[in-house]
Amino acid sequence: MLFLIVILAGGFTGCSSTNKAYYDTIQLALADNDVSLSLAEVQASKADLMQVTRGQRDTVVLALAFIESELYKWVSADHALLVAHHGVVTETQGLEHDLLYVSELEANPFKTNQFFAQWNYRVDILGLGYGLPVQTQWRVDGEQTLNVLEHELAVIHVVQDVTFPRTSPFWESGLSWQNEYWIDSNTKQLLRSTQKLFPDSEWLDMVYLSRAARLIASSEGEE
Repeated sequence: MLFLIVILAGGFTGCSSTNKAYYDTIQLALADNDVSLSLAEVQASKADLMQVTRGQRDTVVLALAFIESELYKWVSADHALLVAHHGVVTETQGLEHDLLYVSELEANPFKTNQFFAQWNYRVDILGLGYGLPVQTQWRVDGEQTLNVLEHELAVIHVVQDVTFPRTSPFWESGLSWQNEYWIDSNTKQLLRSTQKLFPDSEWLDMVYLSRAARLIASSEGEE
């Protein structure tokens, strides 16, 4: 965690007061576990915030640290870094077995906006395997409502059916599951997802708080 803070601090050395406020927000976001932020607190943040629950652990808040080549890099207080390509997790740091790489990102349905599609790719997982082939089938499951920051938002539910290879001695069963995504009906922004990265990994439940806060403000006629 200290390594991440040093990187962030170095990036803000000599910067404006706006960037200083952004860095202060990241420090605050990283401060507490099992947090529950209000709409006003999220709107006051200078950094984009995402709420994450990993398995049965406490809920934490991640702050957006970098955006590089369509990769959004989020940092958390529980020594984790999540990297997502258009909402699909492609890399982690600080977990028991980190996801190191996902191939064929150009075919990501969130990039192509084709949600009735097949996306097959390969993954590298630290200590478990490299170049493992993963098959996924995507589909739209209809319209729903999503409660974020005590507001109901109209969303489209997208399902990713995942099939993982049998890789003895690590995985013999539980090789298929469903990742789920909820996107805003109007803007098509991703607001929430639940993803499992490989068969015995913990579920990641991710809620994009700042995106939701902006949509709520827009619907209420606020700037």
